[in-house]
Amino acid sequence: MEHILKALCTYNYVHVKGIDLPPKTSQIPEMKIRKDDIRISAPKDWDLAASILSNMANNGPIVMISAAAGVPHYFYANFARYLVEHGAHAVITYDYRGMGQSGGNKKRWADLRMKDWALLDFVAVANHFRHIFPKKELVGLGHSYGGQALGLSGISDQFSRYATVATMSGYWRDLDTPYSVWFKTQIIGRTLARVLGYAPKALSVGEAFPGPVLIDWANWIRQPDYFFSDPDLPETKRYEDVQLPLLSVGLHDDPWGNETAIDKFMSRYTNAELRQHWIAPSSSGAIGHLGYFSRKHEVDHWPTVADFVLSGKWPGTA
Repeated sequence: MEHILKALCTYNYVHVKGIDLPPKTSQIPEMKIRKDDIRISAPKDWDLAASILSNMANNGPIVMISAAAGVPHYFYANFARYLVEHGAHAVITYDYRGMGQSGGNKKRWADLRMKDWALLDFVAVANHFRHIFPKKELVGLGHSYGGQALGLSGISDQFSRYATVATMSGYWRDLDTPYSVWFKTQIIGRTLARVLGYAPKALSVGEAFPGPVLIDWANWIRQPDYFFSDPDLPETKRYEDVQLPLLSVGLHDDPWGNETAIDKFMSRYTNAELRQHWIAPSSSGAIGHLGYFSRKHEVDHWPTVADFVLSGKWPGTA
């Protein structure tokens, strides 16, 4: 399959509101970066949209980026390109079922569950990516829910290391704005999900939520143990099987991922080689729950995660 990617020579970046992406061009002379938009077959007959950026001249690892809930995969396009520019052989981003370009048939949304993103989609993408690049080291990066998916997936042993950004327990009382979260998820979100069958974009970061997915999330947010007390999610036992180097990055101005919420969740990775690192806003501006992947933080903050993902270098070490 690598010879197929070598034949690709075009960028097909799409515009993302609030993010400046590289201009659409058919030739990037300074770097031999390729972009391939693909579809991945996942269990329960669902096709997932994914994009692969690659540079065949690079000897670095292949990197799988798993998104936060409600965030389209192209949100991470700039950071994916940054990783390839700094040595990654290839980087894949993707949309979970029911989201973005993996939206599928809305008539089937009634059967979706949020756990499917970790148990089915995360696994399908990892397996497909490894099939394309079987000789390359696989590493991962999860943003918010994408860091939760690792433990549920049961395939942590396929990764050499993993980084999480703003991955936390969503229990509403642990958050900095608990009553706002409760109102949006338990009152507005639940009502719209039941009446419309989905939650509009206004309640999400960038995409509409399938109703059953939002209701799953709202149920977890109500529980002090988040989804660890969900009787329909026995896969939470898999967290103790995660034994890889795991970097947890927290953001000091994130109202969701505060120290209490991050500590509570990451403590579930009991057997991982876990280290936490906290980033404060700098001259590049506010960060928040989503802002880390904005290009304005490329100089000040991106190397923290990129160095670990690409080479295993822990923050603060020589």
